[in-house]
Formats: sequence, C-alpha cells, structure tokens
Amino acid sequence: MNTMKLGKTDLIVSEVGFGAIPIIRLERQIAVEVLHHAFDRGITFYDTANAYRDSEEKLGFAFEGMRERVVIASKTMRRDGEGVREHLEKSLRMLRTDYLDLYQLHQIAQEKDWQAVTTPGGALETAVQAQNAGKIRYLGVSSHSLSMALKLMRTGLFSTIQFPFNFIEEGARDELIPAAEELGMGFIVMKPFGGGAIDNAEAAFKFLRQHSRIVPIPGFESIENIDEFLSFYSAPNM
Repeated sequence: MNTMKLGKTDLIVSEVGFGAIPIIRLERQIAVEVLHHAFDRGITFYDTANAYRDSEEKLGFAFEGMRERVVIASKTMRRDGEGVREHLEKSLRMLRTDYLDLYQLHQIAQEKDWQAVTTPGGALETAVQAQNAGKIRYLGVSSHSLSMALKLMRTGLFSTIQFPFNFIEEGARDELIPAAEELGMGFIVMKPFGGGAIDNAEAAFKFLRQHSRIVPIPGFESIENIDEFLSFYSAPNM
C-alpha cells in the first residue's frame, strides 16, 4: 500500500482509506477482525462519526493499544458549540483516545449552515478551542455543494475537504481537486461508488487512480471486500 501526506498536514495516510459506516452492520468481534485485516493490508486512515451508531466504539476496540499507528478522522453535523463539544467528547470516549487526528464539520452545504457554524459560540469556535487544547490535530470540512465547498476551502480555516467524487459525480475534477492542490489541502473522496450506484469496483478505482493526491474512503464490511478492492491498487496504475 502506498502512502501520501494529507495536504499540508503531517498526517501520512494510506492511499485508500476505510469508510466506517458499514461496520455498524457487523457484530463487534467481526468488525474488529475486518478492521485488523484492513490494517494488516496497509490501510492506516479510518473515517467515522459518532452519528454512525457504534462505528466509533468498534474502532476504539480494534485499535486500542496501537493508536499511534493509525490516523482517525471523525465528524459532527452539529452547528452549535455545545453540540460540537458533546459530540467530540463522545467520539473521544468511544474511540478510546484523547485526541483525533482530523475532526470535520460535516455537510456544510448551504449558506445557512456556514452562518450557523461561524456565529460566536458556534461549532467552528468550539472546534478551534478543542484544537488548541490538543483534542484535535487538524480541522476539516465536508460538503455536497460544489460552490460551497470552494468557498469553504478558500477560507483557509480547514486542512482537508471531503466531497463526493466518482465517474458519475465528476464535478470535483475541474475545480475542487485543482483548488485543493493549490491550497495544500487534503482531498478525501466520499462515495467512491456513487452511493451504491456503481457496482464495478475495478472501474471505480481505475477512474480514481487517474487523480493523484486524493484519498478515497470506500466502506468495507468484510475481509473479502478489502481484498477485492485492494487488489486493484496492487496492480500498476495505467
């Protein structure tokens, strides 16, 4: 597994990450086995949220005692400061850690969302305070709106952007990805399979591998999934 630096951060991550929503469907011990297998195959970047039921708890069990060997990202959809504080503390507790490598304000897609998180006492202020306290290493943001994503990136407040990108949803190709490179931001690819619309994993990953410096986070729920998907990355990129 190749690795890359995530934007201008000092986070070194695997070129394929692990989207942790699907493990909510697994019994805890099976989820831990899947997560350990992913790590053994070279995946070091794990993306979750405490909104994903017990996903964080399963990650916490899997990586207890090896925290420094993985990069963990979580996120919140709360717009108020108190809500972010509550979500962050829950994430830290469930993940059995005292810090997150990346904490993302999730789905800032409309102007009203941005106004809410940036108001005094809002989500952004609280997240920055937590970062200053060492509970968060880097701040990121996610969106499904191309125009809002560009606006968020140009604020200079975030180290990463998470956005849908696949051969059905190609909007990020011409503006977002070049902007991320120009600004030194990490680009995290959500929905590499188009939210289930793409059932050809080889074609999906072949498309993504045309673009350097992006990190897709497919959802894995079995050892077989991991081995199948990563087999496409073991082949030379054509």
